[in-house]
Order: sequence, then structure tokens, then C-alpha cells
Amino acid sequence: MIQGKRLCSPWTLLSSLLLAAALAQAAPPSCGTQFQYSCSAATLGGYTVITPLASTGQTEITGYNTSNTVVFDVTIPIPPSGASASDSPTQNAVLQADTLLAASLGPACNGTVQADCTAPNPGGKTVVTNSTSSTYVAQDTPVSQQVNRYSTTLKAILNGSQNVYQQTFAVAFTDPAVQAAVTAADAILTGDNATFGAPAQTSTSTVLQSSQLSYVLTGDTAATGNITTTTTDTFGPAAILVGDNQTEVFIVLSGQLDINVNTNIEYYAARNDVTTNTYLTTQSYTISGSATAPATPAPASWLLLVIGLGVAGLLTWLRRLRNPEA
Repeated sequence: MIQGKRLCSPWTLLSSLLLAAALAQAAPPSCGTQFQYSCSAATLGGYTVITPLASTGQTEITGYNTSNTVVFDVTIPIPPSGASASDSPTQNAVLQADTLLAASLGPACNGTVQADCTAPNPGGKTVVTNSTSSTYVAQDTPVSQQVNRYSTTLKAILNGSQNVYQQTFAVAFTDPAVQAAVTAADAILTGDNATFGAPAQTSTSTVLQSSQLSYVLTGDTAATGNITTTTTDTFGPAAILVGDNQTEVFIVLSGQLDINVNTNIEYYAARNDVTTNTYLTTQSYTISGSATAPATPAPASWLLLVIGLGVAGLLTWLRRLRNPEA
């Protein structure tokens, strides 16, 4: 890169207000932090948006200028999980986008807002600059995990047909909630003077409900050993990225040729490809109780006979009282 002192001046209040007004019409909802996902992070010259691509385990960083035109768009194999600020590749890509957006302001970059944030240009018809960059290649490790869900139905049956208790729980049979229900069902059968045994399993089945793939970043510091050097010729006027990790802006003057030598180092983005299989186990348990039937009541004809005999005996006794000699 062109050597020179790099000092970044703070934004002035006026420039911040102008930038906010320019972004208000086109930008998505504002971010709370620069590296927040799925929102607009304002920066000098426009705004950046970090978009998680869950289906592929990647992250896209897009830079928009104040006219809502895309001037930076890169997708890296960093999964959209966790805080994006913890992913250094994401940070580097956002900083590169911010740098290029600052350059897109043109003359405003040479004013008091950000006077010294561009690499110095020595002039001349031809100038050589240097830069470094990083790219990432996914190094995936398959991982499987199982999630078990339950649907447990408990019944209490009296004398083989009378259902005195039934309830379904979203937990296993051994869960305290089901065991409390067993106690409640036993109490109902006890109240019916029934004898009963332990719950018996009457049915069971386990089926796969869903299978979901997610990505978890485990590291991004190991170099693959692949280093590529490229040379790019740029005729001015133009703005290019130079310096370590392409974090500085170099303004190529009108009529000037810039020869940029970039060294790209490839790194592994180690991540786990986690497949989560969710299974549903459905089970039914039954507590069977039996109660002794009460004694069969006497038929009505026998009752009438007993009453008739009693009345006849009473009449005979009364006659004997009236006529002792009979």
C-alpha cells in the first residue's frame, strides 16, 4: 500500500444530521449496533445490511450508498447464528463495505468530515498500491442430535367398561405430572370400593416428526495454505480498497493508472452442520379396577307374599282374642 499516516476524524454534528436525513427514506429499520443482523447500520456514505442466509449457513453483507444503490455485496460462509459481532469475517466484510461507501461520497471525503481516512496519493500517471484480503471456505463437520417429545394418555376403567378417569400429558410416563395423575386415578377407584393394579401399557409408537439442519461456527482462524496474488489495473477517476484487509480507500485521480497488488489469504470457516431429529413417542396406560356388585334385592312378588302372610296372621290373632273358645 502507499505509506502514509492514517487519521480518522470524528463525524461532525452537521454531517451526521445530513446523513440521517439521506438514509431516512430508503434504509431498512435502524440497527442498535453496527453488526446487528437484518437491519440498516448507518455509515459515512450510506448504510450496510447484514442478512443471514439460514438455508445455506451463510451471511450476506450489502453496502448501499445514499442513493440506495448497491456498491458492495459479499457472501461469506459464516452461519447466521449468535451475535454477528463475534464473527471476525463478518466484521471485516462490514468494515470493507463501510470504507468503500465513504469513498463513494467523492469530494466530501476530502473535507473536514473524514479528511485523512484515505490513503495518500503521490500523484503521477502511474501508481502502485498494495492490499491484503481474506476469503473463507467452509469446513463442515456433520453432527446429529435427537429431541424426544411425548404424548402419554392415562385411563382408569371400572368393571371393564366404565371410564372414570382419562387425561393426556405432553411428557413421558415417568414424569411427576403423570405419576400424580396415577395417584388421582387410584383415589377415584378407591372411592368406588374397587380393587385395582398398577397401570398397564396398552399401546406405544415412536415416529419422526421433523428433521432440521442448522449451522454453528466453531472457528475461523486456521489458514488453508492457499495464497493468491492478483494484480488489478484501475484507471481514474475511481476509488479502490487498499491496505491490510482492504480497510483503506485510495482515490485514483482522473487520467491516472493504479496498479494494485493484492495478496489474498484463504482461511477455513470451521462449522458444525447440526441435524436435529425430533421424535414423538405416543403411549397409553390403563388402570383396571373392579368393584363387587351389591346383593340382589328381593323380587316384588316375594315381598307381597310376606306382607300377605303377616296380615293373615294378625287377623287370626284378633279373632282368637274375641272368641277364646274358637
